[in-house]
Amino acid sequence: MRRMKELCISVFPCTKRILSILAVLSVSFASCEEAYDDFPRTEVRFTCSLQQSPYSFITTPGQFLTVTKDGSAYVVEYPGQPAYKDGKLGVFLGYGGLILGQPVLSMEVNSAYIAYDRACPVEAEELSIRRLNINTNREAKCPKCGTVYDLDTGFPKSGKGRKRLKTYNVYTTNTTTGISLTVRN
Repeated sequence: MRRMKELCISVFPCTKRILSILAVLSVSFASCEEAYDDFPRTEVRFTCSLQQSPYSFITTPGQFLTVTKDGSAYVVEYPGQPAYKDGKLGVFLGYGGLILGQPVLSMEVNSAYIAYDRACPVEAEELSIRRLNINTNREAKCPKCGTVYDLDTGFPKSGKGRKRLKTYNVYTTNTTTGISLTVRN
């Protein structure tokens, strides 16, 4: 009986420590999944060919561009280049538009490419759209709250933002004309 009591005392502290670690990990994973409950839910349906300009720009790692709705057309912009306007119908671009690119260090498993909503998560909580502006340093900055996001990871680097940028599913498909990139939610 005494041996059993000594064994329980020596094993139990380790068990408590392991259970504590598991509890912390489960809470952190749960908070990642619930991070966008307050982000407006909007449809995303966008496809482009990576062989065509301006989308060929993002085939180089570390390059990003924005796609934003403008009436019935959409506008594609990237740092240092003139805006490209297209009248393609049936395009849904999320809440604030899209930021598309290929991170230098990708956290995504399914694709080398990433798609973020262009709306600042801080402003989206208040149901206002503040479109992030991207720069050549792989960063996006909110013009209102000043939060700067790292486009390789989607996480805030500075400012009052605490949540990662809203991400969408990205799929690449080999077609007869090259590689097609599709973004969906």
